[in-house]
Amino acid sequence: MNNKPSISIIGSGVGGLFAGALLAKHGFKVNVFEARPQIGGYLTSWKRGDYLFESSMHELNGFYPDDLKLRTFRYLGIFDRVKFIPVSSPYTSVFKDGYKFTLPHNFDEYAEKLIQEFPEDKKEIIKVINKIKKMSSQVAGYLQEPDFLTSMKNTPVKYPMLIPGCFQTLAGLVKRIKNTKAKTILTQLFCYYSDNTNKMNILYFAMPTYSYFNESYYIKGTSAVFSNALADIIRENGGTVETNKKVTKILFENKKACGVEINGGKEIHKSDLVICNSSLISTFRNIIDKKDFGGIWRRHALHMIPSTSLFVVYLGLKATPEKLGIKEYCYIVNENDDVAKVTKKCRKFFPHEQRPIFFTSYMLDDDMTKDGRLTVSLCVTDNEKYWNKYKDDKEAYRNEKKRIADNLINRIEEHFPGIKDSIEVIEIGTPLTMKKFSLNDGGAVYGAAQEWAQTNLFRFPNTFHKKNLYFSSAWVTPGGGTSGALISAIGCVSKLLDYYGIKKEYDDFALPMPVPGDNRPENVR
Repeated sequence: MNNKPSISIIGSGVGGLFAGALLAKHGFKVNVFEARPQIGGYLTSWKRGDYLFESSMHELNGFYPDDLKLRTFRYLGIFDRVKFIPVSSPYTSVFKDGYKFTLPHNFDEYAEKLIQEFPEDKKEIIKVINKIKKMSSQVAGYLQEPDFLTSMKNTPVKYPMLIPGCFQTLAGLVKRIKNTKAKTILTQLFCYYSDNTNKMNILYFAMPTYSYFNESYYIKGTSAVFSNALADIIRENGGTVETNKKVTKILFENKKACGVEINGGKEIHKSDLVICNSSLISTFRNIIDKKDFGGIWRRHALHMIPSTSLFVVYLGLKATPEKLGIKEYCYIVNENDDVAKVTKKCRKFFPHEQRPIFFTSYMLDDDMTKDGRLTVSLCVTDNEKYWNKYKDDKEAYRNEKKRIADNLINRIEEHFPGIKDSIEVIEIGTPLTMKKFSLNDGGAVYGAAQEWAQTNLFRFPNTFHKKNLYFSSAWVTPGGGTSGALISAIGCVSKLLDYYGIKKEYDDFALPMPVPGDNRPENVR
């Protein structure tokens, strides 16, 4: 155990903590350095008065049939430390005329319900559903391959949809569906990942969508419980997780990473390897010198397009879900029947008033619904560029925040009367808030934008073995979101263990496999 490399991890987002926990349990000496006072990145929480607020997480997609998370969660004992609460439905689409479509947590039932509601589009709905299912299966198989060369060799035969899928968009997937509501319901999750269906890559939509539609969970006590559990695992296995430790430079010797400089040189921490969980653009711009790491991958990182950010209204309500008519965990409230109208306008400006609202009521968790109080959040996709004009005018910034927040609340009030009169606490976050909070360029919430030029074959890799430098985050392979960052960590760790000839102990935890009807984690069966 003592001859295994020591590792410095920059950032305590879920990609950094998860990689750190897996490596620490495999016997590596792990040190995590976080610039902020609190660990977890976007997977954290905070309190205002009597209310506990979830920073950003709505749902974690599940573990069926053999999601890469399953065996690693078992190996780390996550199911013994964290309670995952099943979400009854991924979301309910709500339209201006009051029409609602609640998705069942079963992909085949979902297809049947869509066809029943929109029989005129039966043929095209079946095509879209089958394509999502097949693409998801092939992406999952591709990610399970032992190494990059093997996966590439097998792709044309085993995963024939992946290379064409790199160049296909979500808009193209549903272009032949005539009913606008059906098209919006099918693409509804796009606004989790993008602001434009004409740019959203189909592969990055298919994989999480299929998984979410089969099962999804919320973490009891907020996502901070998960982050803290990972930090505990690192410490229990001889590592450290330190806050207020901003890495200001990655140290190199002979073009190989050998440690980090902290807080402008006040501390120097030497290590054999470095893993970056930090924003990729800032990492190459600010803490990696060109002389140490130049070339095509540096240019790729510096010209990366960040994902969308969010405008979020956090509300503490003195009311029960029943009083407000809230029956589902997550609603997506559409101002337009046709999501393509929003997409078209997004190319010119950011009409917050027209964007679908993710309305999440944390009614599943009694930690957030005590004494007749309820925590909810309203969020729409947003972009830092819209807010840059307000950076030097605090009053205008406050007024614009309030204007947009009032609009979102009024739109929700139309469907759930009583919301406005129940508000006791309100907090508002803009992309500038997200940027300050996460240190992500553009206030990005999903790392690099999931557009075709930044997906699959074009995604920034996890490993640079010859430089002793690794990457584990939503910014790199395979993609964004919580599960994307977790799978990025698994990929990074897997390649590192293979490189050093170390057995992947978590592979012993693949069985028993979940089966339909019994596809939930051990502690929620």
